[in-house]
Amino acid sequence: MIFKRTADPLPKGRYFRRSLMMILFIACIPGVITGVLLYGWVTVKMEKILQQTHLHQFEQRTVWVGDQLDALELTFSQWAFDPVFDNRLKELDFVFKYKQVHELYRLLLMIQNSNTLIGKVQLYLGEPRAVKMDSERYDFIKDAGEIEKYERLTHQPQTTYWSRSMEGTSMMMVNRLPGGSDDGLGALTVTLDNKQLSNMLQTLSPYNGGTTFLLDEQGKPMLPQAQELGGLQHAVREHMLNLKGNLSSFLMEYEGLTYSVQSGTFRRLGTDWTYVSAVPLNEIVAPIVSVPRIVLLVNGSGLILALILSWVGSLQLYKPFTRLLQMFTLAGASVDAIAPEVSSTPKVLSAAATRSNESVQLDEIKHIEQRWIGVNQERESLQQRLEEQLPLARESLLVQLTLGHLSLSSDHEWKERLAQLGWVLRDEQFIILFANIRPSAVLLYGAKERNRSESQEWISFAATDILNRQLEELPYRAETINYHDMSIALLLAVPPEVQPETPGFRQELSRMAQHWLESVQSEWNVRMTVSISKLTSDASHIPQLVRESRSLLRKRQFSPNMTIIDMNEEAEQDVNEHGVYPLELEQAIISALRSGEQDTALEQFSIFIGTYARSEAPEKHVRQALFQLLARIQHTLLQLGEDPVELFGVGMYEEVLQLHDLDELFLWFRERIVHVCVEEFTGKEEKQIQMAVHQMKEHAEQQYAEALSLDELADLHGIHSYTLSRAFKQAFGQNFVDYLTEVRLHRAKELLESTDVKISEIAEQVGYQPSYFNRLFKKSEGTTPSRYREDIHKHTGHNRGNRSV
Repeated sequence: MIFKRTADPLPKGRYFRRSLMMILFIACIPGVITGVLLYGWVTVKMEKILQQTHLHQFEQRTVWVGDQLDALELTFSQWAFDPVFDNRLKELDFVFKYKQVHELYRLLLMIQNSNTLIGKVQLYLGEPRAVKMDSERYDFIKDAGEIEKYERLTHQPQTTYWSRSMEGTSMMMVNRLPGGSDDGLGALTVTLDNKQLSNMLQTLSPYNGGTTFLLDEQGKPMLPQAQELGGLQHAVREHMLNLKGNLSSFLMEYEGLTYSVQSGTFRRLGTDWTYVSAVPLNEIVAPIVSVPRIVLLVNGSGLILALILSWVGSLQLYKPFTRLLQMFTLAGASVDAIAPEVSSTPKVLSAAATRSNESVQLDEIKHIEQRWIGVNQERESLQQRLEEQLPLARESLLVQLTLGHLSLSSDHEWKERLAQLGWVLRDEQFIILFANIRPSAVLLYGAKERNRSESQEWISFAATDILNRQLEELPYRAETINYHDMSIALLLAVPPEVQPETPGFRQELSRMAQHWLESVQSEWNVRMTVSISKLTSDASHIPQLVRESRSLLRKRQFSPNMTIIDMNEEAEQDVNEHGVYPLELEQAIISALRSGEQDTALEQFSIFIGTYARSEAPEKHVRQALFQLLARIQHTLLQLGEDPVELFGVGMYEEVLQLHDLDELFLWFRERIVHVCVEEFTGKEEKQIQMAVHQMKEHAEQQYAEALSLDELADLHGIHSYTLSRAFKQAFGQNFVDYLTEVRLHRAKELLESTDVKISEIAEQVGYQPSYFNRLFKKSEGTTPSRYREDIHKHTGHNRGNRSV
């Protein structure tokens, strides 16, 4: 984008006028006092005092000008050591490394705005390709002569030095890059604003008819240039060159006036700049011509000076209000506006700006107050919305953490993530209460699929709400987690002073779990089993506690007696009595079934039943393990939205009871379970992919400005990004990224043809950064967006003209 600095368009209101009048009144007081004193002042003494005052002021102004140049040199020298300007610029690809190039744009703009004397900042790099870059654009240099000029800048013996600009019209300060190194990587240049520099030098001769200019070491004009010097400046320069002595102050005649000339040098980075100031002597000694004239001139000059100083002082005092008004009004957008070829303000914004300006004219303070109230109300509204969404975000993150979906390997990482949720932990220990709800058979198989899902979700929310009410008086941190699969967890962070290792603490948890269980069962016709996990002081073990609790409840969910299980006691007893249930094999079998890998599923099932065969477990234990596996497969089908009864029938468990050996069990599992599941899961996955592809297409067409990436969409649908990309291309003949780009550019062309919206705003509306949008549009259409709009408007106007004829 191309930026320009514009004047402040805001009107001045009552506050500014009142402050201006007050400053004007105060500024006039010295003029009145001066007029009284001039009556009694001796002419000779007055002249001497005026001369000394002039010289003293001149010295102060020269020191000030020197300080300004010193500050500019120091600031610019420090920029050369910015890490952005290191040797990595040799490998910078200006075409594809957009973020790094954008960072260079931002940095060059910061340097340009860091001092009012700076007119232009430019970066030259010789590697990997010769390129020059300013705060607005970059261009690759192809002309060998131009490259040679820039290369000479990088091979000077000084790291920082002054030179003339490439056009020779302005002073330019050069920093070889990288800073502090002898490598000739490139150069960072600052070209001074001649107008600003001239204004600063004019402070050396503030009298009417005075002039100030700069000469280099050879006496050649620096500012203004030789062809721009006036007659007085030529005369003063020639007079100085003809003087044999090095006089810093002398008098000379020019066109009937006597001028007092002062000169000196600024030592600038190893070179000397000679400044020359010529002031008409009559302007200095004018107060002593006559007392009446003195009084008249002093009072008149004092009034004029008071007006100027009052205006300048008021503007300086008004700057904070200007910045505030720019923040709270539409007019503030004009400070850094886009260039005319891409700028166009809609009528609605113009009307809003007009109303805003009218309110500013009345009273700035009142205007800022009203705007601030509006901003504060909006902030409070956003804060309220954030607080409303925070519990949902906290629950979602806890679900991901406790299920192990987020890889946090250490206790420190876990506690940092919990601290983001408002849990600042030190030496707390963690324990999990995990509940599994088993609804009645009528709810599972008697209701329709949608009603069944809604009923199960409602029961989970109701049980969670009951538990939350019980936790209101709990003296330590606790958070309920609803997994939305008829299972609920309670995460407790217990401080050491509670003594969680004692049996009394676990008994207290058992009473709380019993009370929760009874409350849920009294309101709903469900069966709920609750487990109390082991205690851990390492937060990274929380997912393991959840897995152990879920596994134990899954094995005990059909037990007629167990409702509350203490894993310190029951888990060990369960292992001694029934052996260890192969949970990993169960997960491997289900994963193979979902992937359609029939042979893998059968191989894992063979190992599954072989585990019990080798341990010579009783037949009832083998059947119980098989029942548990079948229940898990049915649960997975329910999660996918399928009815297990429709797939397997109602006599599946009776069929298992009629099998006599492991071979029959293997054949039965292959025919009745594996073949059916592989066919169902495979068809389900293909259908899911097709639905995901069409949803991606709708997402690109409807939310093109904030469209998600392919990886984000793949995660959202639970499908690998490669599979999803291949399916999208097979369905629509192009990949997702190309299709999204096509949709965005099509919408951008519609906006260019039918509206006068700024091109930068169109870029943002279709989801691009302005500079990248310009390059992409030109690559696609062969022309820039602004030229495309002009051609469309010209063509439309031409057709209208033909029709009118």
